[in-house]
Amino acid sequence: MNRFIYKGLAAILLLTGATSCEKTLDINKDPNFPTVVDKRLLLPAAQVQLGYTIGGTVNRIAGNIIQHYGGHRNQPLQYNQYDIGPAESDGIWSAMYAVVLRDLKGVQVQARATGDSMYVGVSQLLMAYSYSVLTDLYGDIPFSEALMDDANLTPKYDRQEDIYPALVSMIDAGVANVQSGTGGSVGTDDLMYGGNMQRWAKFGNSLKLRLLNHLSKRQPGAAAAFLNTSPALISANNENAQVVYGSSSANANPVYGFDVLSGRKDMAVATTIIDKMKALSDPRIPRYFLAVKTGTNAGQYLGNIPGGDEDDAGESLYSRVGPAYASINSPVVLLSLAEVQFIIAEVRLREGKTAEAATAYNAAITADFNALSIGSEAAGYLAKPAVAFNNTLQRIIEQKWITMLQGSYEAWVDWRRTGFPALTGAAVSRTNGIIPRSLPLPQLEINLNRQSLEAGPGVPVPIEALKERVWWDAP
Repeated sequence: MNRFIYKGLAAILLLTGATSCEKTLDINKDPNFPTVVDKRLLLPAAQVQLGYTIGGTVNRIAGNIIQHYGGHRNQPLQYNQYDIGPAESDGIWSAMYAVVLRDLKGVQVQARATGDSMYVGVSQLLMAYSYSVLTDLYGDIPFSEALMDDANLTPKYDRQEDIYPALVSMIDAGVANVQSGTGGSVGTDDLMYGGNMQRWAKFGNSLKLRLLNHLSKRQPGAAAAFLNTSPALISANNENAQVVYGSSSANANPVYGFDVLSGRKDMAVATTIIDKMKALSDPRIPRYFLAVKTGTNAGQYLGNIPGGDEDDAGESLYSRVGPAYASINSPVVLLSLAEVQFIIAEVRLREGKTAEAATAYNAAITADFNALSIGSEAAGYLAKPAVAFNNTLQRIIEQKWITMLQGSYEAWVDWRRTGFPALTGAAVSRTNGIIPRSLPLPQLEINLNRQSLEAGPGVPVPIEALKERVWWDAP
């Protein structure tokens, strides 16, 4: 796995250089430095960067908002106090548009030219995933005119209500393509599924179910209608969509890289999730978190309060994210069996099918315990009165919020849709305690694409932009 991650990272460098050469060396092209990067390098590059961005900045910001994380100094403290301006979005925007989506478009162009439909399908599914994260973070984004390079350097902003149907169509096309049997060159360059097209189809269907469930306020029956077609979904933990990182500093997990290898030690976890799990005697605590390292609190699991700024450079006050998601080689989970089962539980509950909802709820928690290699403890946990399914959406989402430490950005989606878990905003914050509902569009766009911004969602007003609702987040 390590050598493929290295190959993917090398492709990012190749692509950057190739783009530069295309624009400036039109006459004397160096045959040893190709201007077109092979799709077998572009795909792993896109997957590595997608995992690094989601598991890094996206989860750091969303995790502080949703009270998984409690940054205590520097940039993480800004997130913890909702001091999130347009400049904080630049890194996410550049990584997703300039690397992930650009590389995936390159994969599609090459694959279509050779009739490799399965490769096209993989790219379509990853593009749909990437665009869905962007629009869920920001609302209206460049979509129909994006990735046109010199043909259009100022793409328009599409409305989220138009983007979502287009993403569902993209997923449908992607699933059809990966199931077509046409092509077949996808293999070890695919870091997620190793070229297994059946698993890619399940990922696509699971992603579609996720997106339709996001529309619970706008199109309440959409997810149920799709689920009732009996689509093939992620059905085992070994089918989870994830990017696995290596055991060296060059390809480390993004959480480990940010807080440990860098020496920053800025990222703590929040009292909200720690105290909830402690109250439930949740066996996952030592997998999810590290105990306080030094001082009189050593060995305890403690979090930072939302908005708290007491410095913990000495690691004597707060826990950090633990081995499941923050070891050097921990995976970044993009979509899991546990999440799929929680979605099914919610959809069935909305239909009034409480028995099916209970089955899915139990399966979701059991799946997470199994993924953490503590499956034998799942039954005892589920038997607790404060955990056992009680036919309420609140119980489903609260337990999903715990599990979604694996993907805080998705827990933020759930909170915006459902109001669960019931959170109290940071006592010290730039928003006077109002929990953010979206991120401000980036400073890069204000500087370089201002006219399109003004014609679309508008230029973000610092801090006030955090209070704006995306389309599916209807009041």
